[in-house]
Amino acid sequence: MFLKLSNERVQCSNKFSHQSGIGLPAAIFVITLMAVIAVAVNQLVSQNAQTFEEELNLTRAFYAAESGAGFVMNTVFPPEEYSAYATTAECIATERTYNFTVDGLNQCSAVVTCTPVTIGATTYATIQSEGTCGDVERTVQIRTVY
Repeated sequence: MFLKLSNERVQCSNKFSHQSGIGLPAAIFVITLMAVIAVAVNQLVSQNAQTFEEELNLTRAFYAAESGAGFVMNTVFPPEEYSAYATTAECIATERTYNFTVDGLNQCSAVVTCTPVTIGATTYATIQSEGTCGDVERTVQIRTVY
């Protein structure tokens, strides 16, 4: 028995022979798109964390400034029931610095000045307190008559 070999090209009737190969470019496009979305979400979360931290420090700085102003208000208007404070009202123009160690204001500080101004027979006091927490500062100013 003899086999006859021919040089004729055999046509495949396979249904896969006519595909143009779009699968690989589509997969690369989808992977690239997902990577871009992942980077954008990561940046958004990072910016939210920074904004939250700055907002927290702004609030802490405000309360540090308010606490410093309150300390000086106690020297201008001493509470009667606490003998540890001065017995007469005073507004000293020297700068006072308060460093806080309590929870919530830990590592915050307040720099407070009290400036007296007398107009006629009335003395006015301007208390300015600058609270600092981290790299954020807030200022509170109080004007009062005593």
